Amino acid sequence: MVRGAEIRRLRDLELLIQSIPSYTAPKLELEQYVTDANIVAVAVWDAYMRNDLNNATVLDLGCGTGRFSIAAAIMGAKHVVCVDVDLDAVSIAKAVSGKFELQNVDFVVMDARRVGLRGRYGVVFQNPPFGIWSGKGLDIEFLKTATNYSDTIYTIHKLTTLNYVEEKVREWGCTMNILDKVTIAIPPMYKHHRKRLHKVEVFLARIECKQGHNDLVKLKTPQFKH
Repeated sequence: MVRGAEIRRLRDLELLIQSIPSYTAPKLELEQYVTDANIVAVAVWDAYMRNDLNNATVLDLGCGTGRFSIAAAIMGAKHVVCVDVDLDAVSIAKAVSGKFELQNVDFVVMDARRVGLRGRYGVVFQNPPFGIWSGKGLDIEFLKTATNYSDTIYTIHKLTTLNYVEEKVREWGCTMNILDKVTIAIPPMYKHHRKRLHKVEVFLARIECKQGHNDLVKLKTPQFKH
């Protein structure tokens, strides 16, 4: 069993996350790409260094194969809830959690936009679909859901949407700090992929919300049709 005390630097955490497998049968309509190990490590390490994970409850929205969930659990979270609509992905995450002998991670198969969980969480981690194949505005729907459950959110978005995401966050009464801007390389996973690596520019942000921001979210967030 790996414990947080054994992870002494960011690189150690990244290597651990790199060992968590990708999807066995990725689904294009869900935009399933394994989240880059480095960007996951940067987010979780930042939360760890801020003492946000110590004895905390964590929610991982659209958890996929569990990279955020497992890293947060190892780095000190008291309880982690890993939510994804895809049973196959959750099964992989659950198997990896068992491999690491983690007792503090629960798994929920559910649409992350319609999560019916009770209570609030200390931190939310998410790498939402960018809305390329799954519908425009999906990343904002994920982010809206995240603000309903926590005042501290780590989220990944396409770099081209930076200004728009920042505007929405400000409208909701929250603040956003950019932790990283990177180009991630996605290996060929689907039939339409012709390149050896498909490169996408993204940004990682930490969002902090103030008490009462949920009323602004309800008032100012447009309702998307599905």
